[in-house]
Amino acid sequence: MDKRKRNTKTKGLVMRVFENSEHALCYDDIEKQLTGQLDRVTIYRILQGFCEDGKIHRIVGDNGKTYYACCHDCDHEHHHDDHPHFRCIKCNTVICIEENLSAQKVPEEYSISSVSTFISGVCPKCRPVKFVSE
Repeated sequence: MDKRKRNTKTKGLVMRVFENSEHALCYDDIEKQLTGQLDRVTIYRILQGFCEDGKIHRIVGDNGKTYYACCHDCDHEHHHDDHPHFRCIKCNTVICIEENLSAQKVPEEYSISSVSTFISGVCPKCRPVKFVSE
């Protein structure tokens, strides 16, 4: 049985928040942008549905917060979001790093179902500019 989910005005509001963002968003960021338009439970329900449908993926940060970012080439059966994520310790921005970083090796007797790599440091926007002396 094909269970197609309807696109609703409320889902469109939440998806627009992601489409207008260049980085991953925590729940507080999303709620702040939708103040007075949607209640807390509706936002959580929509985020859960988007994760299940492969529209967004969930990232648990090193600070314990959950972030959400748009998926690329994912659907409800196949998620391809095992890429690393980076959080700037100055501005708290979380981004997806689409480059393949060296994969961790595990003993042969283990079977990997997913990988989560979270990196923290300072992003290019927050890193001080170094001046080269003449």
